[in-house]
Amino acid sequence: MPELYDTRAPNPPSRAILVGVKLRNTPMHETEESLQELRQLAETAGIEVVCETIQSRNTPNPTYFVGEGKVEELKPLIEELNADAIIFDEELSPGQNRNLEQTLDVATIDRTGLILQVFAQRALTKEARLQVALAQLEYALPRLTRMWTHLSRLATGGGGGRHLRGPGETQLEMDRRWVRRNIGQVRKALQAVEKQRTVQRRNRSEKVKVSLVGYTNAGKSTLFNRLTGESVLVEDKLFATLDSTTRKVNLPQKQQILLSDTVGFIKKLPHQLVAAFKATLEEVAEADLLLHVVDVSHPEAEAQIAAVNEVLDELDATDIPTFMVFNKIDQITTEDDLHILRCQHPDGFIVSAQRGDGVETLMDTLSKRFAELGPSLSFSIPYTEGKTLDLLYKHGTVLNTEYTDEAIHVEARLPDRHLKSVSEFLVSSEG
Repeated sequence: MPELYDTRAPNPPSRAILVGVKLRNTPMHETEESLQELRQLAETAGIEVVCETIQSRNTPNPTYFVGEGKVEELKPLIEELNADAIIFDEELSPGQNRNLEQTLDVATIDRTGLILQVFAQRALTKEARLQVALAQLEYALPRLTRMWTHLSRLATGGGGGRHLRGPGETQLEMDRRWVRRNIGQVRKALQAVEKQRTVQRRNRSEKVKVSLVGYTNAGKSTLFNRLTGESVLVEDKLFATLDSTTRKVNLPQKQQILLSDTVGFIKKLPHQLVAAFKATLEEVAEADLLLHVVDVSHPEAEAQIAAVNEVLDELDATDIPTFMVFNKIDQITTEDDLHILRCQHPDGFIVSAQRGDGVETLMDTLSKRFAELGPSLSFSIPYTEGKTLDLLYKHGTVLNTEYTDEAIHVEARLPDRHLKSVSEFLVSSEG
């Protein structure tokens, strides 16, 4: 087991100044909205925001991201407000991060680092902690400086650790060696988790799978509870849910589906997290249908939809059939706003997961859709084509399997997007 399981920083900052940067092609309202989201992230991490500031620039300064004048402006502000951190609403390069820390003499955190810190605090299960640990370690490796000397204490259980240092090896080199070793250990542990998830999915392959996706705090978990009768944690905070939860749901026409609640997405979601949460997010990639939940009361709802679609593209999940579910209509105050929403998204579902408005219509539509699934397909698969059988179990609904001397005869339903891969083994199709 890897040594790094307490992924939280040992001495997290408590008072921070937020810094936003409006670049040439970015509207000011988007910069302001993003900075407000950064404030929510900081507050979720338990950090008090003592000041916010925005600088307009054509391009980032290669040394500090912001200009040297802004850096000089921050120095007395840090002292006056007794701030112990600067948080940037952008991803800083390792060099920019290092230069800012040396010049300002306080912890410098970028948006990616803050999101990782929030995930670390929210990770409760072994799997989530492993995923966050991997993302943090990969993020930390190129950024190891004096601010990361706590790694050596973790590596040695609190001892001095000098006996681990090779001839001429600096503390920084030792930290890098320790991080690389732990990255390997965590990846190995996650591979075991992925194998276990594959087995679980195969055991559930006879059920239709539906996944809830959406921007963080869009109300996915509230809708999940409404549809399943469960009591998954619901909080008015970013990233309340990190672990995927799957439950059976009975639809009006007596069908049974598997519904999964997944981690919320966010703009500028760190690539490290998408990669680390691959095993969890495969619940999305393997779904027969996605319910994309949108907070219609949010002023940047359309931008949030675009951010979710970007992550779905990274997961190769954009070809999965999707229902748009516009949530929190109880927070819309005028009928005109609802009318505009219906005109913009005539095929979407308008609901209040909190009150239950529109949920019955959503359930009825799901029931009708799955009553009209494609035909039953018959396959004859040679024993040498084990990968084809795996594909049917992984992506389809296997109705019956018969093993004969010559081949494996399988009756299954399969989404159209996978038919080409198995077409040579198709025997017949029944309506």
